[in-house]
Parts: sequence; structure tokens; C-alpha cells
Amino acid sequence: MPRIPPFIFAALVWPLLLSGCASLGETSAGWVGRVKAPDSVAGLDYPSIKELGALRGECAELAEARRRGAYVSRHWLNETALPGCQRRIDVAQALRRERQLDALVDQAYRDQQAIAAQRARAAAERRRIQEDMENQRREAQARSRAADRQALTVLRERLDDANIRGLLTDVPDQPLAYAVGQPSQRSMKDFLSCLEVGYPNQGYRIERDDGRLSVTALGANMLRGDVDIRARFVNVWDTWLLESLTVAEMNATTPQDRFLLAQNLLAGHCYGIDDLL
Repeated sequence: MPRIPPFIFAALVWPLLLSGCASLGETSAGWVGRVKAPDSVAGLDYPSIKELGALRGECAELAEARRRGAYVSRHWLNETALPGCQRRIDVAQALRRERQLDALVDQAYRDQQAIAAQRARAAAERRRIQEDMENQRREAQARSRAADRQALTVLRERLDDANIRGLLTDVPDQPLAYAVGQPSQRSMKDFLSCLEVGYPNQGYRIERDDGRLSVTALGANMLRGDVDIRARFVNVWDTWLLESLTVAEMNATTPQDRFLLAQNLLAGHCYGIDDLL
């Protein structure tokens, strides 16, 4: 076999050595227990670990090694770097969950406070409305009482000025009665004065005879026209008993009929203002 000169052998082998340098380096690194840093830890890449706030210590060392494409000790990676970085990630994730829980609790508390404040405002508004309504009711009652007093004063003045009073000056003003022994709150002269105020007339015809009294208001002005209103009384037990009450052709002779007709005649003129029966 012919011998190859040394310079020719070198020219043939040297390019092969150069082309296999990189793969040889990786293989030799594996042979000596060194590997490249991983591109993620616990399923998180390094930007995510940084966002989580755990890119410190072992995580930072792994990120830097990955950035440089450097090889690290397999033992250090498995026994120190990965477990340490995992613990930092676990702690950071636990802190994040705790902060999220605190935020939820704070939001729930703020919502509860907002609801309580809203209820308090609603209750205050209800109280204000109730107070306003109560004040309005009291003011309306006060105005009503004042109006009632004014109306009663005016009525009293009109009753005192009624013509029938001057015509019956010498007649004792005793309580009116619709039944024997049951005097009403209104006097006989107040009753006749109320009729005159409610139904102005064209004069009176008065008849008196031994404890009896008949008073006829002539041409009293009513909705149905000018009619006569006649009331007949008898003096019994210091009262003037209303024996009969006649309005035009309507004649009330029983106690119940006399009471009902009298109250209907006085309604709107006296009864309801002085509230006397």
C-alpha cells in the first residue's frame, strides 16, 4: 500500500474536523454533565415569570443563561435551579391568589357598604317624605281648624242677627227637643235662626197660645221655589218640643221624621259647621 504524505493527509482530515466542531461541542457538553437552560419553568416562560414577580434568584439565573444560550450544570439545574425557581413561582402565585382574594373581599365589603349607604339614604328619604306629609297634614288640620273657627264665628254672627230673634225676644230660649224628655244640643231660637240663614224668607207669622208656639217663615227661598216653612212647638219640661215641621206640603209629625227633616234642612247651613244636633 502506498504511503500518503503527511501534508496530503492533513489536507483531507482538517475540513472534516472543522465541520463537526459544533455537534462535537454539544455532545461533549452532554458527556461532561452540562445542558442548555430550559426555555420555561413550570409551564411559564421567563416574561411570564417576570410578570408574576418571581424573576429573581434561580429564576433570574436561568433566564440569563437562556438568553446567552449558555450551558449549565445538569446537577445544579435539577437539584437547585429548577426546584428553587419552582418555589419562587409557587410563592408568587400564592401571593397573587391572596391579593386577588383580598381584592374580592375588599370589593364585596365596598359593595356591602354601598348597599348599606343606599338603604340608609332611602330610609332617610322615606323619613323626610313622612315628615313632610305629617307636617302637611298638621298644616292642613291647622288651616281646617282655623277655617272651621272662622266659619263658626261667621255663622254665630249671622244667627245672632237673624230677624226671628227680635220677634221672639220675650220667649224663653230653651233647648229644642224632638221627643219628650230628650233635649237636643241646639236651642229653639238657634234652630229657627238656622232656618232663616239657610232659607231667607219674606217675613214671619207667629202664633202663641198657652205654652204653644207656631212660627211660619213665609216664602222661604228654596231650590224648589218660595215655600212656607212652619214649625210648631210646645213647652214641655223646660224644653220646646217640636210637635210638627212642615215644608210646603211635606209634614213631619213623628219624632224620627221631625228629626230627619230638621237635620236635612240644617245640613250645609248649620249642621256640619257647629255640629249640634
